[in-house]
Amino acid sequence: MKLRYFISFFLAGFLLYGNASCAEISQYFDSEGNSLPAGSRSGEPGPSHGIQRYSVPEGVDLQKDIRYEFYPVFGKTFSEIVRSAEENSPVNLKNRKRLPSRSGWTLGWNYKLAYSHGIDEEEGTAHALVELYDITITYRITILLPTLIDDTALNPAEKTLWKNYYLRLVEYEHDHAKIIRDSDAQKELLKKFNDLDYVIFDYSEDTDIEKTVETFVQKETEKTGSEWIKNLKKRIDEYEKETEYGFALQKRDSFFSRKEK
Repeated sequence: MKLRYFISFFLAGFLLYGNASCAEISQYFDSEGNSLPAGSRSGEPGPSHGIQRYSVPEGVDLQKDIRYEFYPVFGKTFSEIVRSAEENSPVNLKNRKRLPSRSGWTLGWNYKLAYSHGIDEEEGTAHALVELYDITITYRITILLPTLIDDTALNPAEKTLWKNYYLRLVEYEHDHAKIIRDSDAQKELLKKFNDLDYVIFDYSEDTDIEKTVETFVQKETEKTGSEWIKNLKKRIDEYEKETEYGFALQKRDSFFSRKEK
């Protein structure tokens, strides 16, 4: 921990008011950057549930750390199945549109907070050196996909068409997960948290130092995290616009290659 190396030097001009204190903090957010209650389940994804042999075409791979949900589609030909997906997919409550696949996500983080403080009696202020460490970001991603209840009426060519159609849906939704869990975005957030290393506030004898420091840090990480999530959402919106909501998936490579340059 970097904190202990700076305490003596930084607080030399103040009255040292105790050793470093530690706390553990958890925060959760929806995909719009809104804060969720502390007990919200974000983080470890639930298991893929309800998957039967007919849930996905053979050869389509799902990811273990994503939760998948399915709605039924029917048809004896490929065109009938696609039409069933277009007609039976749940309505998006925000834009009232039906799309054959959909993603939903929340995320959160846990971190430990350590600080040591000193009092400037002349100025009536408290100064705290702060360190956030053991930061972990967790994701809960859910993907909604169609499932063909009975494919026995399809000939081999139509099964191939259905598989290719399904692969496009899965790739499109997995791209959402890729953007959300982008490693560079994670590093950006960690840097912002690590830059939060100093707190100053008015002090009086009845000031609860521990509560004041923790409240300040939580508000700052909530504000920083909310803006960071909104930037993730903005990038997802850009991806959807460029790929025409998955109908021009050939443009996805150019979208991701721009980030890598």
